[in-house]
Amino acid sequence: MVVLLISFVGSEVLRAAEYPSKPVTLIVPSGPGSATDILMRAVTSVAADYLGQPIIVKLVPGGGGAIGSDQVAKAPADGYTLLAGSSAWSTGLPAIEGRSKGPDDLVPVCRINYSPTLIIAKPDAPFKTYKQMMDWMKANPGKLTAGNPGPWTPPDVVFKYLMKATGASFKNVPFQGGGEVTVALLGGHLDLATAIPSMAMPYKGTGKFTFLLFLDEKRHPDFPDVPTGSEEGLDKGINTLGCAWRGILVPKGTSAPIIEHLAVAFKKMTEDKSVQGILQKAGERIYYLGPEEFRKVWQAEYEAYKDLGKLYKK
Repeated sequence: MVVLLISFVGSEVLRAAEYPSKPVTLIVPSGPGSATDILMRAVTSVAADYLGQPIIVKLVPGGGGAIGSDQVAKAPADGYTLLAGSSAWSTGLPAIEGRSKGPDDLVPVCRINYSPTLIIAKPDAPFKTYKQMMDWMKANPGKLTAGNPGPWTPPDVVFKYLMKATGASFKNVPFQGGGEVTVALLGGHLDLATAIPSMAMPYKGTGKFTFLLFLDEKRHPDFPDVPTGSEEGLDKGINTLGCAWRGILVPKGTSAPIIEHLAVAFKKMTEDKSVQGILQKAGERIYYLGPEEFRKVWQAEYEAYKDLGKLYKK
């Protein structure tokens, strides 16, 4: 038995030493131009320098992220198929609806960052501030149309929360990714949407959006004139729900040496000056967590979303 165990451990270490011997595929389960797509392309642009092989980004949108997540969970646990995970399809959907894949089916490699949610409106909306928006919605129940990137994504949860907490009534329409929501808002098909800094930065100062509110404790350095949820009297719960993390996940059964190899490589990618320059211009910040720290954060969030689902389904 001891000989077999030593042999098994030795083979795992040998495979990790040889890994990777070919390009790695990273599944991004959202549409083109989404925040996750933008972030992952920036980070993996230097993958060959730190992993020894390129990482090929493959978009697999659909099902709010469930289709791509399921595909990765069923892939061989050999480190060659990765998932760009997020609190949307890796926490919200599996915890609340039992769809997509969560901590029971995937293993964390690292968290790359998280982003606070920015509530934005079309420029000709009949309000220019968050308070004006709430007053208008209460005076015109059901008339406002908001867009979200999919069921139980942080933006969807934020809009559900606003309706429940304030008594306001409006249409909350799901799309297949943040990119589609942005296009719909630009086209005047929506009154309200959300964005994260990387998606909002290109429109700063253009007049194409009205920036109403940041769901965070402190004002964002790139949007210093936009008030926070705390300033507008919203509780800390919505700030937490409005923060979306993005990280790297792999199929259950992936060996610890390969996970560690990937984690170290991704940490170096996020520390690369060219990557940080790209992300800073896009309004994103790196908040890296390694496998064990990330696992604890993800599991705690997963349990919190389960409780949230019970509350909204009552």
